[in-house]
Amino acid sequence: MTDIDNTQYLLAALIEIYRGQAVPLPESDPELEKNLLCDVYSSAISFARFDESRQALSEDIFRCSREGSTVREELERVQGQTPDVLNAKMIAAAHMMKVFNPGRFTLS
Repeated sequence: MTDIDNTQYLLAALIEIYRGQAVPLPESDPELEKNLLCDVYSSAISFARFDESRQALSEDIFRCSREGSTVREELERVQGQTPDVLNAKMIAAAHMMKVFNPGRFTLS
């Protein structure tokens, strides 16, 4: 799987994870996952409705940039997150899919 294919799969997997679904996760480059998750968290801040959600996302960004993060770890973390945080992350992942695939996906 190329990095682009892997990125697309991981973004689709994140969307499903944020929706509460179980997703099979392939082995992938930890640095790719870290960068992807940091980008999702950063983008999600603009979609969060509440200050508490933006604060939680800021903490995710800080943790991810300092310690790294993987999609498997994110799968465990979503259990305690609020619907606003999960929704913001899901929208951010969907927008990133659209950016990586211009013209292929439309969001309404």
